[in-house]
Formats: sequence, C-alpha cells, structure tokens
Amino acid sequence: MRSLRVRAVVAAVVLVGSAPPAAVHAAAAPAPLRDVPLPFLWPRAEVSSVAAVSGTEAWVTGGQGRVGGSAGNPVVRHRVGSQWKEYPLGGWSGNGYVSQVVAHGGEVWVRGLQDPAGTARLYLARFDGTAFRPVAPPAEIASAHDVALWGGPAGVWIRVGVEAGENEIRPALFRRTGGSWTADPVVERLNLGGLSDLQAVSATEAWAGACRWNAVIGALESVTLRWDGSTWTTLPPLPSEGCDTSVAPAGGGTAWTLTWNATLHHWNGTSWTTAPAGPFSTNGKKVRLDGDGNPLVTVNNAIIYGLAPLLRYADGQWQTFPTPVTTWTSDFSVAPGGRIWVAGATRIDSPVFLTSP
Repeated sequence: MRSLRVRAVVAAVVLVGSAPPAAVHAAAAPAPLRDVPLPFLWPRAEVSSVAAVSGTEAWVTGGQGRVGGSAGNPVVRHRVGSQWKEYPLGGWSGNGYVSQVVAHGGEVWVRGLQDPAGTARLYLARFDGTAFRPVAPPAEIASAHDVALWGGPAGVWIRVGVEAGENEIRPALFRRTGGSWTADPVVERLNLGGLSDLQAVSATEAWAGACRWNAVIGALESVTLRWDGSTWTTLPPLPSEGCDTSVAPAGGGTAWTLTWNATLHHWNGTSWTTAPAGPFSTNGKKVRLDGDGNPLVTVNNAIIYGLAPLLRYADGQWQTFPTPVTTWTSDFSVAPGGRIWVAGATRIDSPVFLTSP
C-alpha cells in the first residue's frame, strides 16, 4: 500500500509539472462610446476641449459660426445630468473661440483667443458659479499664442511665451497662488524647449512632459519631470527619440508618457520601458489613465493622417473604442469615477460629444 501511495504522489507531480501553461490574459474590448446630444450650435461648429467633473457633469469648449472669413464665436457649455447650461463670458469681445477648459475641485477655467485674425488677444477666465470672470495673465506674457492651461490638485498652472531678447520669445511656466501668478523656474533648464503637459497627483506632486535642446547631439530630446511641491527632478531620458507631448502619473512614483511620434513609455520608478507600436506613428497628443489605470491615447491632426478614434493600451495590446459614427477625437477627459468624456468631429466635420457607459 505504501508503494502505491508513493507512485500516486509521483504521478500527481508529473501531471502538475506537465500541465499546459495558463493562457495569457487578454483585456476585454472597450465598451462602445455612446452619443451625447449637443445643444444647439451655429453652423460650422466644433467642440475641441472637454473637462470631466463627474460621471454626470462635464464642460466643453470650442467655436461656432465660422463662415467665410469670420473666426466665429466662442462655445462654452456645461453638461449637468441631461441638461446643457450656458453662462456669460465676462469681458469677451469680438470674434474668436475658446480652445481649452480645465476643471478640478470646483475650479473651472477657460482660455481662448479673441480676434485671432487681428489683434489676437488672449482670453483667460475663471467660473464664479454664475459667469466667467476675466483673469489677467502673467504680466510677462509676450504673445496670446502658444498658451496652455492645466488644473488639478496642485492648483492652476499656465504656460505662456515671454520675451527673451530682441525678436525672441521663450516659454515660461506660472502657478496660481492666491490671487496672483508665481513664476516657476523649471523651464529654464529646457534651453528654449517647451513644456507640453503637466498633471498633478496631489497638492505636492505633479509630473510634466517637455522638450529641450541638446547642443551635444544637435537635436531636441525628451524631458520628463517630477515636482515634489517645491522642486523639480529630471528623470532619465526616454529610450527612444521624440519629445514628450503628454504625461499621465500612475501613482507610487510611476507614470506613462507619450511622445510626438505616438510612442508610449512607462516609468516604473527606476527605469523606462516602451510599449509596442500602436496604430499611429506620428502626432501623439494626449495620454491619461482610465478607471483601471490603463493608458488612454489620442493623436493630433487626425483629419490629415486618417481616422483617429480614442485608443486604449491594456495587457500589452492596443484597442480602439467603438463609436456610433466615424469619429476623430479632439480631446477626452476621465471623471474621478472612471467615466470617459470625448469631444471630436465626424467624418464630415460635424461636432460630436461621446461618453462611456
């Protein structure tokens, strides 16, 4: 009997050892995005920026009425539940558009361009609950163009161009502290490169994607930076060419970055790894994380380079979000609960607004 028990144990070990390897887990396909009817907009409208507040609330901005040589008029709309709301844009005058909205913790800011074909004046405003009130940009600003705005748990940040000598403008970064703008010297180490994106994890942690000129190799190179509430630390360079265009902090000292050649990289706290090539090889625009921590990606200039739906990278695979109609993604935002809001356009350039189930 003892020998039979021994042989049974040996047989069991052999069977376990020879069992086929477990199948590689493949992420489930993304659920189709559904259409959210937009409010009435004038002809030739577009929605180019979206900021999620919750699973039932979001802001969109853009323009409308771009007929003939007119730059049209601004669009700022607030989706609450199933209703759309519109608020006065204090201080706005002339034609133009609102190109960006950011929202976090009750703070909502917009930036736009007034009279883009003429005097080209920057419009910067904060929502006070009833209307948008103009906010003066940093006094050092030298141009209304090439401006970017970011909002999050570390407050509101703005990148503007400032004079750096005769006929020369360089980027500068400012943070809103109290009722004024405070310059952050981090861009000085970029050697006239540029800060492309800034995302905060908390009041004392933020990440930025950037570019700088490397005089040794005579070319631009990527820069990823991490802020600890007072100082910025530069991470090692990415393992491939291409400047950072966007960054998505993942917690625990890790992050994802997207380069302008649409390559996705992951920082695990000590080193970089590169994701397999995705559907596009140029014009990487934005990366953010979904509710499960998977990177969501969109590219720029989609109409020129072809169909560009919202993409997801999960379990080593690239996936495409199904949409009700062929959609070019202009922008997207993920709500704290994980719902995704998408602003874009159809193949015939009609504005479209989508959300995940």
